[in-house]
Amino acid sequence: MSSPRSPVEVPLNLAAARRWALASRVGLAEARTQIDALNVFPVPDGDTGTNMFLTFDGALDVLRGHHATHGGEISLVQGLALLARGMLLSARGNSGVILSQLARGLHEAAAKAGDAGEAGDTEGGDAEAGGADADAGPGGVIGEVGAQLLAEAFTRADHLAWAGVSSPVEGTILSVSRAAASAAREAAAAGANPAGVSAAALAAARSALEHTQSQLPALRRAGVVDAGGAGLVIVLEALHRVLTDDHAGSDASDSPWFREGAVLPPAGCAGDGDGEGAYEVMYLLSQSDEDRVGHLRAHLEQVGHSVLVVGGPQDWRVHVHLDDPQVAVEAGTMAGQIDQVRIEELVRADASAPTADARPRASVGVVACAGGEGLLELFEQAGATVVRSAAGARASTGQLLNAIWAVPAHSVVVLPNDGDVLMSAQAAAAAAREEGLTVEVVPSRAAVQGLAALAVFDPGATLPETLTTMSEAAGATVHAELTVASRDAQTGAGPCRAGQALGLLDGQIVVIDDDATKAATRLLARLVTDQTELLTVVRGAGADEAARTSMDQVVGAIEAAHPGVEVLWLDGGQPAYPWLLGAE
Repeated sequence: MSSPRSPVEVPLNLAAARRWALASRVGLAEARTQIDALNVFPVPDGDTGTNMFLTFDGALDVLRGHHATHGGEISLVQGLALLARGMLLSARGNSGVILSQLARGLHEAAAKAGDAGEAGDTEGGDAEAGGADADAGPGGVIGEVGAQLLAEAFTRADHLAWAGVSSPVEGTILSVSRAAASAAREAAAAGANPAGVSAAALAAARSALEHTQSQLPALRRAGVVDAGGAGLVIVLEALHRVLTDDHAGSDASDSPWFREGAVLPPAGCAGDGDGEGAYEVMYLLSQSDEDRVGHLRAHLEQVGHSVLVVGGPQDWRVHVHLDDPQVAVEAGTMAGQIDQVRIEELVRADASAPTADARPRASVGVVACAGGEGLLELFEQAGATVVRSAAGARASTGQLLNAIWAVPAHSVVVLPNDGDVLMSAQAAAAAAREEGLTVEVVPSRAAVQGLAALAVFDPGATLPETLTTMSEAAGATVHAELTVASRDAQTGAGPCRAGQALGLLDGQIVVIDDDATKAATRLLARLVTDQTELLTVVRGAGADEAARTSMDQVVGAIEAAHPGVEVLWLDGGQPAYPWLLGAE
């Protein structure tokens, strides 16, 4: 009879993986404010901690939705697949997308080990002979993640994270990830158990986090460590606490994953008996808004029939008939929080296949991110399906994927219009391609670049033509922003104090001034050249009439100095940045 495991040898099985997700969410919730404060830019859009917390929070909603749909037991590999999928769909900001790769790496490593174990059984060998960890049982089923497999998961996650960034930079979350992966491999090679592997990875991650301050000048000037790396350390701390039987912050039995709400049928949906689709799906949607509900409705109309989405502004009842109920549940989790899920098999009056969506479809459609009522209206008028996205509430991968599905077009172009939404947009496009859609991303990093791209959009053109013209228009637009420093900080343009005016050019702070009008004058002098043909000025929510009058005078001086420049004034209503500027 085998001896019982010691308290420091808790197996990394499905229950432990659930506890890790819960503990990570709790840890990030407690530290989100502190992580947000680590962002080196003093502009009021530092939301790394919030993004990472919301990534785990949304992933748990996906897990809960699956449990409500299917119930019953699932395997470790299936559970890790759900966690990885949930984190991807919920990923917000670059750090959230990178963080989601940790769960993906764990899932892919476990799935690979299961396949190898199954091959070993087929050939008459044991699991280790098939290349899997010693945890692969009969038929290649993985019951728990061993030390070697955990180290491989760290390595795979690190590879995915680095591969997903077009221009990787040392001194960021990537450096912390690489250090953790390297230490995990060394510990596993030395014979450590999973708890020992996690301890080594955590220690290396903490050390790498401290080192980030010396790797990036911006961090060194600010005297802080990397915000994304700090969030990753908290996630690794949660994993280590679970594997050492320490307090994980929450018990799995208290999680929404294990709860099932009361089931209430939506009004007007019962007994319609139209026979379209194999299943009837109903649920309550909350924590959403009219825009996301609209995307959900359009998404469901693309994949199902008898669609009803009624209610608001706090709660909506959702009903749809379709052949794959999980599609409807996932669509709901991308639009908000779902509860009271009910799925029933329908009895068709005849065996004929349901008719396809007959709505007219354009050649190419556009999904665009925007913050502020004016910008939302501008993008909608230009023909885009708009996803709300602003500092502190940036669009998630799932929200973008829902919007992509909502576009009635044969192919879709996505305009992120924010450098911190770019990776989420790319992840959404990749997920959409896996689902059979044709999607491309124009890497617009500012709203003015997105407006320039939409100005040349032709819905009747082919996708390659559209992608070329829109990318060229966005790339030819130099973007600038005027805002106010939210705190004292060291910047590339020198020290600034809270309340000073800041001017950003192509994402970098280049102007600091006590006087907002002088800051605008200096910034526009750098933005507008003799080659500039069009200057776009977008007024934000923080610009009152006095600010508009001052900006009129500044722009008037620019027009006098550059008579050939055409000026376009727009009311964007965007938060955080009183003025957005674009030069083409």
